Amino acid sequence: MDPLQIFTIVTIVMFVVLAIITLFISINKRTLFAKLEGLIEQGKFDEFFKRIDSPMTRLVYPDYNRTYFKLNAYMMKGDYKAANTVLDDLLSRKTSSEQRADLVVKAFNIYISLNKAKKAKAMLDEIDQLEDAKYSSAKEDCRMMYDIAILKKSNYIDQMERALDKMSGPARGRLEYLLALQYQNRGDMAKRNEYLNRSSRAMREAMGGDTEAR
Repeated sequence: MDPLQIFTIVTIVMFVVLAIITLFISINKRTLFAKLEGLIEQGKFDEFFKRIDSPMTRLVYPDYNRTYFKLNAYMMKGDYKAANTVLDDLLSRKTSSEQRADLVVKAFNIYISLNKAKKAKAMLDEIDQLEDAKYSSAKEDCRMMYDIAILKKSNYIDQMERALDKMSGPARGRLEYLLALQYQNRGDMAKRNEYLNRSSRAMREAMGGDTEAR
């Protein structure tokens, strides 16, 4: 057989094999993601951590993605010490600008939830430096969260209460929770409890639970 023909055949076979492998990885990535997400939602963390480091998962997911997934699992598990270790690891890595932006916003929200003021401020400073216009809403949201949760401000109450009628589901529940925090900052515990109860009810309804009318 002509050497050129042999080369052509080998090249075609290689492209076919590569296409099959790419398709295999793509299909397994979607399947694995659903499986891993399901394990976290079901609280099956031992099985999750075993599967996340399996050869198949290592094949279809880069190390950064698997580590990011572990961060979510530790947060859901309530293992905040492990979550902090994983988060420190992720923040120390060299990443794309888009990955970094996503990570610092994630880190900011975690530090806010854990009341780590200094670390939250460091992330907020980095978020403020994001230049892409698509991050403008994230900047405003993070600044608001920092003002309410860390600086204990309550100056967003009026605008949030005006916005409530336009909100529903988890978005409304989140807004009501932020209102509860602000009334707590003001020392108005009656209003704080009112909005906290409304927030809990909105979240339950969004998850298909309590459906009683407000």
